[in-house]
Amino acid sequence: MSELVTIKEHIERRTYIKGEFKGKFIGYLDPKKSDLLYENFYDIEVLSGQISTIKDSAHIRHWEEGEPEEYQPLEQFLTKLPDSLPIQIKIIDGSFKNYKINFNEPKLSAYKLTNQVHEKDRVLGDIEGQISGYIKHYDVQDIEVEVRTDIDGETILPPQTTKTKTSKQTNKSEIGGNYKRWEYFNSDGTTYWGNWIKQSKGDGFSLWSILLGIIQLIYFLVLLVPIFTIGWKLIFPLIIIGFLFYFLSAFQQVILRIWSWLIKFIGFAFLFFFAFGILSLFNSKVKTVSKKKYSSNSSEEIQHTKIDPLSGDSIISHFRIWHDYNEKEYSGNIEVKVSDLRNVTNFRNSITVMAQNPNQYNYIVSRIYDFDRNKLGLLYLMFDSLKEKHNLNETQFAEVITSCIQDIPYTLVLDDECNVRRYNDKFISDYLRKGGKCEGYIKFGLLSPTEFMGSLIGDCDTRTLLLFSVLNHYNYDVAMLGSELYRHSVIAINLPYYGISKTINGKKYVIWETTEKGIPPGLFPRELSDMRFWNVTLISNNNQSI
Repeated sequence: MSELVTIKEHIERRTYIKGEFKGKFIGYLDPKKSDLLYENFYDIEVLSGQISTIKDSAHIRHWEEGEPEEYQPLEQFLTKLPDSLPIQIKIIDGSFKNYKINFNEPKLSAYKLTNQVHEKDRVLGDIEGQISGYIKHYDVQDIEVEVRTDIDGETILPPQTTKTKTSKQTNKSEIGGNYKRWEYFNSDGTTYWGNWIKQSKGDGFSLWSILLGIIQLIYFLVLLVPIFTIGWKLIFPLIIIGFLFYFLSAFQQVILRIWSWLIKFIGFAFLFFFAFGILSLFNSKVKTVSKKKYSSNSSEEIQHTKIDPLSGDSIISHFRIWHDYNEKEYSGNIEVKVSDLRNVTNFRNSITVMAQNPNQYNYIVSRIYDFDRNKLGLLYLMFDSLKEKHNLNETQFAEVITSCIQDIPYTLVLDDECNVRRYNDKFISDYLRKGGKCEGYIKFGLLSPTEFMGSLIGDCDTRTLLLFSVLNHYNYDVAMLGSELYRHSVIAINLPYYGISKTINGKKYVIWETTEKGIPPGLFPRELSDMRFWNVTLISNNNQSI
């Protein structure tokens, strides 16, 4: 007599979620697919993001209702999303709840990439669109199964099972109107029916194939006339022409592909000979000399010294052109007084400390900031005029200021000579070995904001000290952060940006890299992003309880 026992069976359930997705992405150039002239392809990686949705039947559905119909025909989004995504759910009463979920098989529709910034072989920007996917959970139910015995008479209890859905079809399907669904296997061998999918009514014919079919029909109709009148002497050339039409029809994709590459080759040849013609003009006997008024290359600038008519003091002026993160162009004169530059340099060289440690470094930076902060009036006049001219809001103005400083080429600042043999630091050694630009014998390896604006020479902490001074002047809630472990310095700002951030006194400060051109706020290398190893060097007047 058989014996029945009760075991636990786990049945996978899915909650489907539909909503809005916003995030940040980085793309790496794929040289195998790109021709580097007309079409470039990038491998996209989504760095961060957030889902926003509403708690109703149209946006959050249980397994009985299935995936939203408009997403069923879509393929899964190939680019991997972060393993854990924040989601904000709006409740009927108007309140919000926030969670972190593991999102399975995401599908994006109507998505777009915006605010793209290209840098060498990378592209950075925002991604947003409509998203659908599901989260998994399991129902546990008790089932009775028959107990088996082995050859030794010992009782073998069936294991507790976990039944999950697979994508393997049973070759069974059902059709209902314009919809069709297929039957699939569960992991335990049982079956389930998939969602209804609307079927396309297209007949599979392209405009190209229809036109070729009409031409072929006319050709064969015309062919019948000479068959009964003139004879085969005229028919033979027509047969050759007919074969040519057949060849074009059969190999249309190959021919179109060859034609596409031929057009690209002709365009490349045209550009090559055009450039060759321009160069030949300069190498000809008759040469034209043009006077350059200003530089449109951000790595160059026009520097000159002028006299202030009011004070009689000399002023160092650099004319710069740069672009913000939306590729909008800005320009202006970065100016400092020679007397201020001389006084700040003497003050920095007069600071004495016993030995450098993190606390003394903060003391040095604080002393330089306090002495220098009132000497950037000419720089503030330039930024004030840009804000008024372009009618910039709070975030736009911060981005114009920071992108201006990011655009200045990086120069390593050292307190000793620029000799690779003198340093054990890997970054410094690699940088000097590759021939990077360097300025040596600068006390503390740090220049004040006025010295930076006078020389346009600065590395990470020189840049962040200047940006802290300027942003704090304009009443932004901002902090200067430094890390002994990472040997780096960055700016952090309390503005509504996504991305890597550090919480200070209950406020979220988004990290903003300053050493590379075009890096938007929140985008920061993963290998430097452990905020436990970042300390506050300076913090703005809006948050003094540090």
